[in-house]
Amino acid sequence: MKAFEAGLAAGEADSSGGGGGSGGPAKPDRMYVRTQGFGDSDEEMRFLQRCGVKHKAGRFPFHEGKGWDLDELNQIRERHESFGMTLDMSALPIYEQFPSIIYHGKSPDRDRDIDLVCEMIRTASRAGIDSLRYNTCVLNIDRTEVEEGRGGYRHTAFRLDKFPKEKQDELTDAGRVTQEMRWERAEYLLERMIPVAEECKVRMGNSQEDPAVPLNFRGVDKILNEFEGMKRYTETQRSPYHGWNFCVGSVAEGLEDCATEIFPIIEHFGSRGMIHLVHYRNLLGGRYSFREALPDEGDMDFCKVLKTLKDVGYCYGIDPDHVPRTEDDPLGYYQSYAYCFGYINAMIQAVYA
Repeated sequence: MKAFEAGLAAGEADSSGGGGGSGGPAKPDRMYVRTQGFGDSDEEMRFLQRCGVKHKAGRFPFHEGKGWDLDELNQIRERHESFGMTLDMSALPIYEQFPSIIYHGKSPDRDRDIDLVCEMIRTASRAGIDSLRYNTCVLNIDRTEVEEGRGGYRHTAFRLDKFPKEKQDELTDAGRVTQEMRWERAEYLLERMIPVAEECKVRMGNSQEDPAVPLNFRGVDKILNEFEGMKRYTETQRSPYHGWNFCVGSVAEGLEDCATEIFPIIEHFGSRGMIHLVHYRNLLGGRYSFREALPDEGDMDFCKVLKTLKDVGYCYGIDPDHVPRTEDDPLGYYQSYAYCFGYINAMIQAVYA
């Protein structure tokens, strides 16, 4: 066991790096394993240490009308540092706390809330936090029934033909939200938020929408599942601090043949420095019908995915995402996280060999 833990730790050390550049965000030398799936209890932090993880998201308390507290962020950062952890791409809760911005898109409430979002970015910067991820979806993640994988793992899945028609037609309280409305809301946010992020030197990564669905699904037109929509989003505000929390699985869900079609998309955004975090999730299937999979069992060659990221100069976190659960694991998901952390560290070593 000690040798196993030492090997994983060595893998993380071998796949991490320092350094930086000019004219944009400081960059490490290599990709590294990272997670957003754990809190900061002693038990959780020691588990991550055993798995060779040194980069993770923090969970910052949100205060109504204030956002984040600088002293609290400093304390959370210092606690992570005491375990050898670097805070990396923590969540800026636009979807969770500010429905006025994207969900409803109504001024003057959204103006007030965007101002608070910008102040939260400034607070993060003052606390020495240089990267944040966020979500501009209207719909939460839709899935159908759980499906079984190898060894009894339980994976989430989405089968459009099994999603009840009455639920597909059922509106949320956001009402009908068209593509035009979505773009107006996204652009309104970006033109105010990204200049602040650039001024504060905080990298911002938005998420794709999960899953890909037809237009007017539950009354909402999704705009960030397909390549053209993703390009338009990044071109709205040109900045080295504006890019993606690039979920390989979510992008693949919108493709007909993800085994081949994922690579030009990685090359496009990666070569332009627009990927700030990677969620490393494989799947079996594709557009409108898939189940999630462990990294080594899906339709995409995940060694080739990581090599493509390395070849386009990507050098930030690789994050296990939507890991499966099993009743045989007393903690539900620790076995699959440990497997994915080890797999990622091994893949990183392999592509840099």
